[in-house]
Amino acid sequence: MKKNSLYLALLMGCFHSTAFATDVIHADNHLQSQQKYTNIQKINSALTIENATAKATIPGTNISAGYMKIINNSDTAITLVSASSTIAKHTEFHRMFMRDNTMAMRKLETLEIPANGELILASKSYHLMFMGVKQDLKPNQVITVTMQQKNGKQFDVHLLVMPIKKH
Repeated sequence: MKKNSLYLALLMGCFHSTAFATDVIHADNHLQSQQKYTNIQKINSALTIENATAKATIPGTNISAGYMKIINNSDTAITLVSASSTIAKHTEFHRMFMRDNTMAMRKLETLEIPANGELILASKSYHLMFMGVKQDLKPNQVITVTMQQKNGKQFDVHLLVMPIKKH
């Protein structure tokens, strides 16, 4: 019996913690289950979100970023006009670009997902910016971002917080 328990413990340790549904404390102190997070989130017949993630906060800072692929399966472009989350005072669309051989970042008022196309939010490109993060974002936490379209419709996206990469 001891041998089987040890084997099971070693086997479980080989899997990344997101492989198992566990409860985590949401930044606004609500219990949120990782079961709400999935790599592919079908919002409606037109919109699908893939691989939505956020960066864990660096100790002593109150900013983070969010990334994902937004797929538009409709024949009409979709314009996002805002994003919000309870985890931060401000959630904005941003874009990184080169200016005079230096990376710069600019706030965007809208994001457009082309008809039958996709928009990728990624590091050093388009992304969500969380400013005034209220509590540390910790790995494996799931946060919710509400996106609003130009037509007034809203939808929620669940982002899995990823560990800080060490260089």
